Amino acid sequence: MTLRLDRLRHLASRFLGSVRARPLSAADAAWVRSVLTAEDLEVWERLGPADRTESVAVGLEAQRLIAAFHPGASAWIAAALLHDVGKVETGLGSVRRSLATVVAGVVGHERARAWHTGVGWRGRVGRYVAHDDLGGALLTAAGAQPEAAYWAEVHHRPERWDAVTIPDEICRALAQADGERTRD
Repeated sequence: MTLRLDRLRHLASRFLGSVRARPLSAADAAWVRSVLTAEDLEVWERLGPADRTESVAVGLEAQRLIAAFHPGASAWIAAALLHDVGKVETGLGSVRRSLATVVAGVVGHERARAWHTGVGWRGRVGRYVAHDDLGGALLTAAGAQPEAAYWAEVHHRPERWDAVTIPDEICRALAQADGERTRD
């Protein structure tokens, strides 16, 4: 029950942040450009203002967490910045994303994920739930850093972390920076 309440608080906080999102400061935008490669940046720039703001917050927190044991880990910071790029494929704003989250909770995430190739509302819900897979594919197609593509693909599914070449402590730090669950 506590885990479910924590998740609801996390989602509510994200929703409120997305509704109040402001454009990035010049300093934050410059920091992003200093971390990402040209290929990474090409994909990152497709994010809307709310997603960019969240991306920078996660990237800065990941930098703080990872620097303690892995200084100079720019590929992992890039992974934090790019983890949600698959959301650009959904065509959903903040309110509809919230509704999609509720729908996926009701019908089950795997069932909703299977809708990702569909059209209309169901297809958008499916693409939102499958944004991790879509993000990994977008990053790979753009020639982005492989670490970013790997993380985008598995960031919501700790059971898949062993399938990628990301050290477990990095996975944990990236998930923690994003306010997501980690495996025990």
